[in-house]
Amino acid sequence: MEETLQGSHGLESNETAKENQAKIESSPNEVNVSDLIATLKNVKTEEQELLSKRKELQTTQNDLTNQVKTEIDAKKTVISGLKSEIAFLQNKCNELERALGIPVFE
Repeated sequence: MEETLQGSHGLESNETAKENQAKIESSPNEVNVSDLIATLKNVKTEEQELLSKRKELQTTQNDLTNQVKTEIDAKKTVISGLKSEIAFLQNKCNELERALGIPVFE
């Protein structure tokens, strides 16, 4: 019991928090208030860490999604340019083909 009280001064390990939670669930009438407070602090700390991690991951996902959209737009622009260039070259080849009177593309 004293170890748990001493541990409440700093951050307790997950094992200690689990032990406290087990104590709370097994015998609610015998629970020490200090144990309850320590468990509450640990749960709040874990919740904040998880919320922070979730926010970080959401930000990363948004950044990557924007990067993908930018890449898609860039590729679409290149594709459009290539299609125009190919059509232009095809027309030039057809013109030259007609001028020479020989079929190049069949």
